[in-house]
Amino acid sequence: MTSNKSVFNVISHKQLENADAYLKKHGYSAKFICSPMEAELDIPTNYFDFVYSIYGIGWTTDLQGTFKKIASYLQKDGIFIFSRSYFNESYFTMPVDGSEIVLCNRKISTYINALAEAGFCVEQMIEQTDNETMKSNEDEKNIIRKAKMLPISVCFKARKL
Repeated sequence: MTSNKSVFNVISHKQLENADAYLKKHGYSAKFICSPMEAELDIPTNYFDFVYSIYGIGWTTDLQGTFKKIASYLQKDGIFIFSRSYFNESYFTMPVDGSEIVLCNRKISTYINALAEAGFCVEQMIEQTDNETMKSNEDEKNIIRKAKMLPISVCFKARKL
């Protein structure tokens, strides 16, 4: 599968500006959409070979709906790759561009079950913690202690069936 088709869905105008500048600097262009990923968007269906989300899926308020939308954008056998934090399933708020948004960390089983329901087959899952964290002597920090017991993040590769 090869393609030059690219659409980026970002949550803030600042992310949009940063991504656009980075791509232009490296000789690429893309259509950018600044919108929640669970919104109805003008993105073609059965069109893309790949969809990537690096720590973006945690921003959705409708995981199942978002996975179904992503599946609809992909061609048959299209690949969806995303990563998320490995830790607890909980909701929390975060300030963004002068307002506050609600985010959710989810368990691995929540992602796997939502992917299956949306018509994906998980092909690969990679768990990882960076070497700097593993070598850290800051055991008093809760995140460092957790990272030495469990991976900090997990990355999924799923294929649309």
